[in-house]
Amino acid sequence: MKKTCVDCKARFEAVLEDLDEGDSLNCPECNLEYTVVANKKGQLKIIETKQLEMEDDSEEEAETEVTEDYDSE
Repeated sequence: MKKTCVDCKARFEAVLEDLDEGDSLNCPECNLEYTVVANKKGQLKIIETKQLEMEDDSEEEAETEVTEDYDSE
């Protein structure tokens, strides 16, 4: 699979058959880190690690939403 780096626009080859979900690889030009993830159909794809971390943070915020009770006097 050919991948274009979102940062420096360099094109590099990633062989998905050699990778597993959770593996990481870096852009050979700017060293930006990418992570291998599986979509809902189980197909592997490569996304920017920073993007993956932001998705995880938003899920955690949704899970830890706090409701406050106010005492009425």
